[in-house]
Amino acid sequence: MCFVVNVCKRFAKEQPKTFVAITHPYCVSLLLVGTVFFFLAEMFYVVPFIFDTGGGMYKLAWLVAIFIVSNILGNELVCYLTDTSVASLPEERRTPKPEEEHLWSYCDECKMKVPPRAWHCKLCKCCALRRDHHCIFTATCIGHNNYRYFFWLQFYLALGSVLFLVSYLLAVAVNKEFRNRYVLVWIIKNVWKRDYDIHVANWNEFLWQNWLLMLNTYAFTFSLLMLPYQLPIFYLNTTFYTGSDCRYNLGLRRNIKLLLGQRGLWTFISPWINSPLPHDGTRWEEAKPLGNINS
Repeated sequence: MCFVVNVCKRFAKEQPKTFVAITHPYCVSLLLVGTVFFFLAEMFYVVPFIFDTGGGMYKLAWLVAIFIVSNILGNELVCYLTDTSVASLPEERRTPKPEEEHLWSYCDECKMKVPPRAWHCKLCKCCALRRDHHCIFTATCIGHNNYRYFFWLQFYLALGSVLFLVSYLLAVAVNKEFRNRYVLVWIIKNVWKRDYDIHVANWNEFLWQNWLLMLNTYAFTFSLLMLPYQLPIFYLNTTFYTGSDCRYNLGLRRNIKLLLGQRGLWTFISPWINSPLPHDGTRWEEAKPLGNINS
Protein backbone atom coordinates (compact mmCIF):
# COMPACT_ATOMS: atom_id res chain seq x y z
CA MET A 1 0.00 0.00 0.00
CA CYS A 2 2.77 2.46 0.88
CA PHE A 3 4.54 1.57 -2.39
CA VAL A 4 1.40 2.39 -4.41
CA VAL A 5 0.94 5.69 -2.55
CA ASN A 6 4.57 6.68 -3.14
CA VAL A 7 4.40 5.83 -6.85
CA CYS A 8 1.19 7.85 -7.23
CA LYS A 9 2.70 10.82 -5.37
CA ARG A 10 5.79 10.80 -7.58
CA PHE A 11 3.73 10.51 -10.77
CA ALA A 12 1.42 13.32 -9.63
CA LYS A 13 4.34 15.56 -8.78
CA GLU A 14 6.19 15.04 -12.06
CA GLN A 15 3.22 14.89 -14.45
CA PRO A 16 0.17 16.49 -12.76
CA LYS A 17 -1.91 16.97 -15.93
CA THR A 18 -1.32 13.42 -17.14
CA PHE A 19 -1.97 12.05 -13.67
CA VAL A 20 -5.35 13.80 -13.46
CA ALA A 21 -6.32 12.82 -17.00
CA ILE A 22 -5.60 9.13 -16.34
CA THR A 23 -6.32 8.43 -12.69
CA HIS A 24 -9.43 10.55 -12.07
CA PRO A 25 -11.71 8.96 -14.71
CA TYR A 26 -10.34 5.48 -14.03
CA CYS A 27 -10.61 5.60 -10.23
CA VAL A 28 -14.00 7.32 -10.11
CA SER A 29 -15.38 4.83 -12.65
CA LEU A 30 -13.87 1.94 -10.70
CA LEU A 31 -15.60 3.08 -7.52
CA LEU A 32 -18.98 3.64 -9.20
CA VAL A 33 -18.96 0.45 -11.25
CA GLY A 34 -17.60 -1.61 -8.35
CA THR A 35 -20.31 -0.34 -5.99
CA VAL A 36 -23.11 -1.17 -8.43
CA PHE A 37 -21.54 -4.52 -9.29
CA PHE A 38 -21.25 -5.70 -5.68
CA PHE A 39 -24.74 -4.43 -4.89
CA LEU A 40 -26.28 -6.44 -7.74
CA ALA A 41 -24.17 -9.53 -7.02
CA GLU A 42 -25.11 -9.38 -3.35
CA MET A 43 -28.84 -8.94 -3.75
CA PHE A 44 -29.51 -11.10 -6.82
CA TYR A 45 -26.98 -13.88 -6.29
CA VAL A 46 -25.65 -14.28 -2.72
CA VAL A 47 -28.54 -13.25 -0.46
CA PRO A 48 -31.13 -15.53 -2.17
CA PHE A 49 -28.99 -18.48 -1.03
CA ILE A 50 -29.49 -17.30 2.58
CA PHE A 51 -33.04 -15.95 2.81
CA ASP A 52 -36.34 -16.78 1.15
CA THR A 53 -36.85 -14.12 -1.53
CA GLY A 54 -40.44 -13.69 -0.42
CA GLY A 55 -39.64 -13.30 3.27
CA GLY A 56 -39.14 -10.32 5.54
CA MET A 57 -35.39 -10.88 6.01
CA TYR A 58 -34.79 -10.61 2.27
CA LYS A 59 -36.71 -7.32 2.19
CA LEU A 60 -34.70 -6.09 5.18
CA ALA A 61 -31.47 -7.00 3.37
CA TRP A 62 -32.63 -4.89 0.42
CA LEU A 63 -33.26 -1.89 2.68
CA VAL A 64 -29.81 -2.19 4.30
CA ALA A 65 -28.10 -2.59 0.93
CA ILE A 66 -29.90 0.41 -0.59
CA PHE A 67 -29.05 2.52 2.48
CA ILE A 68 -25.34 1.69 2.19
CA VAL A 69 -25.14 2.17 -1.58
CA SER A 70 -27.03 5.47 -1.45
CA ASN A 71 -24.57 6.74 1.16
CA ILE A 72 -21.57 5.61 -0.89
CA LEU A 73 -22.78 7.27 -4.07
CA GLY A 74 -24.27 10.30 -2.30
CA ASN A 75 -21.19 11.07 -0.23
CA GLU A 76 -18.92 10.67 -3.24
CA LEU A 77 -21.06 13.07 -5.29
CA VAL A 78 -21.38 15.74 -2.59
CA CYS A 79 -17.68 15.42 -1.75
CA TYR A 80 -16.82 16.16 -5.37
CA LEU A 81 -19.30 19.05 -5.65
CA THR A 82 -18.29 20.75 -2.39
CA ASP A 83 -15.65 23.41 -2.94
CA THR A 84 -13.08 23.42 -0.16
CA SER A 85 -10.64 25.84 -1.76
CA VAL A 86 -9.71 29.24 -0.35
CA ALA A 87 -11.72 30.69 -3.25
CA SER A 88 -14.89 29.27 -1.64
CA LEU A 89 -14.58 31.84 1.16
CA PRO A 90 -16.57 35.07 1.00
CA GLU A 91 -14.48 37.75 -0.67
CA GLU A 92 -14.01 39.67 2.57
CA ARG A 93 -12.50 36.58 4.26
CA ARG A 94 -9.92 35.88 1.55
CA THR A 95 -7.61 38.39 3.13
CA PRO A 96 -6.54 38.27 6.77
CA LYS A 97 -7.62 40.76 9.36
CA PRO A 98 -4.72 42.73 10.90
CA GLU A 99 -4.71 40.61 14.06
CA GLU A 100 -4.64 37.38 11.99
CA GLU A 101 -2.06 38.38 9.42
CA HIS A 102 0.88 36.79 11.24
CA LEU A 103 -0.91 33.41 11.14
CA TRP A 104 -1.46 33.40 7.39
CA SER A 105 1.19 32.25 4.90
CA TYR A 106 1.95 33.24 1.34
CA CYS A 107 1.36 30.79 -1.52
CA ASP A 108 3.82 31.26 -4.37
CA GLU A 109 1.54 29.39 -6.78
CA CYS A 110 -1.68 31.29 -6.05
CA LYS A 111 0.14 34.58 -5.41
CA MET A 112 -1.91 35.27 -2.31
CA LYS A 113 -1.97 34.81 1.43
CA VAL A 114 -3.80 31.73 2.70
CA PRO A 115 -5.20 30.84 6.16
CA PRO A 116 -3.55 28.48 8.65
CA ARG A 117 -3.64 24.81 7.63
CA ALA A 118 -4.38 25.70 3.99
CA TRP A 119 -1.85 24.70 1.37
CA HIS A 120 -1.54 24.31 -2.37
CA CYS A 121 -2.56 21.29 -4.46
CA LYS A 122 -0.84 21.02 -7.84
CA LEU A 123 -3.60 18.78 -9.15
CA CYS A 124 -6.48 21.11 -8.23
CA LYS A 125 -4.33 24.19 -8.92
CA CYS A 126 -5.55 25.97 -5.81
CA CYS A 127 -5.08 26.13 -2.04
CA ALA A 128 -7.51 24.02 -0.01
CA LEU A 129 -8.76 24.96 3.45
CA ARG A 130 -7.35 22.59 6.07
CA ARG A 131 -6.15 20.42 3.24
CA ASP A 132 -6.05 16.76 4.16
CA HIS A 133 -5.01 15.18 0.85
CA HIS A 134 -6.04 14.84 -2.79
CA CYS A 135 -8.38 11.89 -3.37
CA ILE A 136 -8.29 10.25 -6.79
CA PHE A 137 -11.55 8.37 -6.08
CA THR A 138 -13.50 11.61 -5.67
CA ALA A 139 -11.35 13.60 -8.14
CA THR A 140 -10.91 16.46 -5.72
CA CYS A 141 -9.02 17.70 -2.69
CA ILE A 142 -10.29 16.71 0.74
CA GLY A 143 -10.34 19.58 3.17
CA HIS A 144 -12.33 21.62 5.65
CA ASN A 145 -15.62 21.81 3.74
CA ASN A 146 -15.89 18.26 2.37
CA TYR A 147 -14.04 16.06 4.87
CA ARG A 148 -17.36 14.91 6.36
CA TYR A 149 -18.45 13.37 3.05
CA PHE A 150 -15.10 11.76 2.44
CA PHE A 151 -15.06 10.13 5.88
CA TRP A 152 -18.53 8.63 5.49
CA LEU A 153 -17.65 7.48 1.98
CA GLN A 154 -14.71 5.56 3.48
CA PHE A 155 -16.89 4.24 6.30
CA TYR A 156 -19.67 2.92 4.07
CA LEU A 157 -17.22 1.38 1.62
CA ALA A 158 -15.70 -0.56 4.51
CA LEU A 159 -19.11 -1.45 5.97
CA GLY A 160 -20.44 -2.61 2.61
CA SER A 161 -17.43 -4.82 1.90
CA VAL A 162 -17.61 -6.34 5.39
CA LEU A 163 -21.32 -7.14 5.09
CA PHE A 164 -20.81 -8.62 1.62
CA LEU A 165 -18.06 -10.89 2.91
CA VAL A 166 -20.17 -11.90 5.93
CA SER A 167 -23.16 -12.73 3.72
CA TYR A 168 -20.93 -14.77 1.41
CA LEU A 169 -19.55 -16.80 4.30
CA LEU A 170 -23.05 -17.17 5.75
CA ALA A 171 -24.27 -18.57 2.42
CA VAL A 172 -21.39 -21.05 2.53
CA ALA A 173 -22.43 -22.09 6.05
CA VAL A 174 -26.20 -22.47 5.53
CA ASN A 175 -26.62 -23.53 1.90
CA LYS A 176 -25.19 -26.86 0.72
CA GLU A 177 -25.45 -26.00 -2.98
CA PHE A 178 -23.55 -22.75 -2.44
CA ARG A 179 -21.03 -24.45 -0.16
CA ASN A 180 -20.18 -27.19 -2.67
CA ARG A 181 -19.17 -24.52 -5.21
CA TYR A 182 -16.72 -22.96 -2.77
CA VAL A 183 -13.21 -23.82 -3.90
CA LEU A 184 -11.86 -24.83 -0.46
CA VAL A 185 -14.78 -27.20 0.13
CA TRP A 186 -14.34 -28.63 -3.34
CA ILE A 187 -10.61 -29.23 -2.75
CA ILE A 188 -11.22 -30.90 0.63
CA LYS A 189 -13.87 -33.24 -0.74
CA ASN A 190 -12.04 -34.12 -3.93
CA VAL A 191 -8.42 -34.23 -2.79
CA TRP A 192 -8.14 -34.64 0.94
CA LYS A 193 -11.01 -37.13 1.31
CA ARG A 194 -10.40 -38.53 -2.19
CA ASP A 195 -14.12 -38.52 -2.92
CA TYR A 196 -13.79 -38.35 -6.68
CA ASP A 197 -17.48 -39.02 -7.26
CA ILE A 198 -18.15 -35.36 -6.43
CA HIS A 199 -17.94 -33.19 -9.51
CA VAL A 200 -18.73 -29.62 -10.39
CA ALA A 201 -22.14 -29.62 -12.02
CA ASN A 202 -21.75 -26.16 -13.51
CA TRP A 203 -18.26 -24.80 -14.06
CA ASN A 204 -19.59 -21.33 -14.90
CA GLU A 205 -21.31 -21.09 -11.52
CA PHE A 206 -18.23 -22.50 -9.80
CA LEU A 207 -15.86 -19.99 -11.40
CA TRP A 208 -18.25 -17.06 -10.93
CA GLN A 209 -18.78 -17.77 -7.24
CA ASN A 210 -15.07 -18.06 -6.42
CA TRP A 211 -14.13 -15.10 -8.60
CA LEU A 212 -16.72 -13.07 -6.70
CA LEU A 213 -15.13 -14.05 -3.39
CA MET A 214 -11.69 -13.05 -4.66
CA LEU A 215 -12.94 -9.62 -5.76
CA ASN A 216 -14.71 -9.06 -2.46
CA THR A 217 -11.58 -10.02 -0.54
CA TYR A 218 -9.61 -7.36 -2.42
CA ALA A 219 -12.32 -4.75 -1.80
CA PHE A 220 -12.56 -5.74 1.86
CA THR A 221 -8.79 -5.51 2.37
CA PHE A 222 -8.43 -2.19 0.54
CA SER A 223 -11.31 -0.45 2.37
CA LEU A 224 -10.20 -1.64 5.80
CA LEU A 225 -6.62 -0.54 5.12
CA MET A 226 -7.75 2.96 4.12
CA LEU A 227 -10.22 3.61 6.95
CA PRO A 228 -7.68 3.51 9.84
CA TYR A 229 -5.80 6.40 8.22
CA GLN A 230 -8.79 8.60 9.02
CA LEU A 231 -9.41 7.56 12.63
CA PRO A 232 -6.44 9.43 14.21
CA ILE A 233 -7.73 12.60 12.56
CA PHE A 234 -10.70 12.57 14.92
CA TYR A 235 -8.58 12.00 18.00
CA LEU A 236 -6.00 14.66 17.19
CA ASN A 237 -7.79 17.01 14.76
CA THR A 238 -4.90 16.54 12.38
CA THR A 239 -4.61 15.67 8.68
CA PHE A 240 -3.27 12.84 6.54
CA TYR A 241 0.10 14.57 6.04
CA THR A 242 0.42 16.05 9.54
CA GLY A 243 -0.44 13.02 11.64
CA SER A 244 1.87 13.93 14.53
CA ASP A 245 0.70 17.56 14.81
CA CYS A 246 -1.42 17.83 17.97
CA ARG A 247 -1.63 21.62 18.11
CA TYR A 248 -5.32 21.68 17.21
CA ASN A 249 -6.51 18.78 19.33
CA LEU A 250 -9.45 20.14 21.34
CA GLY A 251 -10.79 16.80 22.58
CA LEU A 252 -12.71 14.11 20.72
CA ARG A 253 -16.17 15.69 21.00
CA ARG A 254 -15.09 19.10 19.74
CA ASN A 255 -12.90 17.56 17.06
CA ILE A 256 -15.89 15.61 15.71
CA LYS A 257 -17.94 18.80 15.43
CA LEU A 258 -15.09 20.60 13.72
CA LEU A 259 -14.84 17.82 11.15
CA LEU A 260 -18.44 16.66 10.74
CA GLY A 261 -20.39 19.78 11.68
CA GLN A 262 -22.89 20.68 14.37
CA ARG A 263 -24.83 17.41 14.06
CA GLY A 264 -21.66 15.36 14.51
CA LEU A 265 -22.02 11.61 14.10
CA TRP A 266 -25.69 11.96 13.13
CA THR A 267 -24.41 12.84 9.66
CA PHE A 268 -23.92 9.10 9.09
CA ILE A 269 -27.62 8.90 8.16
CA SER A 270 -27.29 10.79 4.89
CA PRO A 271 -24.99 13.23 3.06
CA TRP A 272 -28.06 15.44 2.58
CA ILE A 273 -28.43 16.18 6.31
CA ASN A 274 -27.57 19.81 6.99
CA SER A 275 -24.68 19.99 9.45
CA PRO A 276 -23.05 23.46 9.47
CA LEU A 277 -19.38 23.60 10.35
CA PRO A 278 -18.45 25.71 13.42
CA HIS A 279 -16.34 28.16 11.37
CA ASP A 280 -15.22 28.95 7.83
CA GLY A 281 -11.81 27.26 8.03
CA THR A 282 -9.68 30.37 8.52
CA ARG A 283 -9.48 30.48 12.32
CA TRP A 284 -8.14 27.45 14.14
CA GLU A 285 -8.06 27.36 17.92
CA GLU A 286 -4.94 25.73 19.28
CA ALA A 287 -4.98 23.35 22.23
CA LYS A 288 -3.76 24.66 25.53
CA PRO A 289 -0.40 23.31 26.76
CA LEU A 290 -0.79 20.58 29.36
CA GLY A 291 0.54 22.85 32.06
CA ASN A 292 -2.25 25.37 31.39
CA ILE A 293 -5.21 23.03 31.35
CA ASN A 294 -6.47 24.21 34.75
CA SER A 295 -5.61 27.84 34.24
